[in-house]
Amino acid sequence: MTKTVIFWRHGQTDYNVERRFQGQTDIPLNELGHRQATAAAACLSELAPEVIVSSDLARAAVTADHLADLLGLTATRDSRLRESSFGDWEGLTRDEIVEKWADELHGWVAGADTKPPGGESRSESGQRVATAITEIVRDSDAETIAIVAHGAVLRAAAEILLDMSGSGRLAVLGNCGHGEFGYTGSNWVLRSWGAGPVL
Repeated sequence: MTKTVIFWRHGQTDYNVERRFQGQTDIPLNELGHRQATAAAACLSELAPEVIVSSDLARAAVTADHLADLLGLTATRDSRLRESSFGDWEGLTRDEIVEKWADELHGWVAGADTKPPGGESRSESGQRVATAITEIVRDSDAETIAIVAHGAVLRAAAEILLDMSGSGRLAVLGNCGHGEFGYTGSNWVLRSWGAGPVL
């Protein structure tokens, strides 16, 4: 049986608006983020996921709950789905980071497997999330599963699962954007990437 797996990014936060690195700092959805989650949930409910698993960070958990409430389900939290840890960069804008870590930020923006001071590299966080998603999907009897998490790690995990070389080949999902995969038990097939709510 081929399973359908939805990768869904959380709604907007004030840190997104301010272009701050959120990482594992627990920032809530803002008003627009809630509206995005409501609109996206209405769309994703048509795929009828039977299982919803989210990061335990509030912005992803609350986004997941919009869909779970619509479907009469309870979303499960999994800390392995947290955003990449950006260490000393968390809470800072790119302009603030470049004052101290210009070379490191340039490498990160260019797609290098850079590790921010005190944080995780793309490959480390991507592998963490790819492993978690594979285990969640393999251990579930559901035909359709929604994974609700964060932009950087969803992209990195997707690239790992698709055996794509390098990093940054896929675009980061926009707030409340989603991708859809088919999982055969041994192979991941990308069906769509980047669809988002229309407000």
